[in-house]
Amino acid sequence: MSEATLKAEIIALSFSQEWAEAKLEWSLSAIYEAATPQTCLCGHFPIIEICVLNNKRTCVDAEVGNCCVKKFIGLPSDKIFSAVKRVRKDPTKSLNAEAIFHAFDRSWLNAWEKDFYLNIMGKRVLTEKQQLKKRQVNNLILANMRK
Repeated sequence: MSEATLKAEIIALSFSQEWAEAKLEWSLSAIYEAATPQTCLCGHFPIIEICVLNNKRTCVDAEVGNCCVKKFIGLPSDKIFSAVKRVRKDPTKSLNAEAIFHAFDRSWLNAWEKDFYLNIMGKRVLTEKQQLKKRQVNNLILANMRK
């Protein structure tokens, strides 16, 4: 993984030609788990955890690996991926608030589902009905995370 390569690629797609300013132009647009390994802008292969970044000034999208997004750009994609991995391994586990808000922002969840999940996240004991709805929401988010 080359930090210099990533910076050069991001700067080439940015309005600003200075790294400190250029990285501020980018926001996390989407994240997904790739069905087949891809190559990050930094040159690292294979990557499965893909982050789609959008440049607010140039309206360009760029796909990079989760590690580069966290390490060099500082966006919270790692928290979403860790929650998804935990739930994929055990569907009875809970997602975190970052994953729920990510799903809501992309219209994968409606307001009721978001509020329901945020309300039950801290509870140790759920009713059978709550457990069922939680698993449905988990499955919905997991399905949307694959590409």
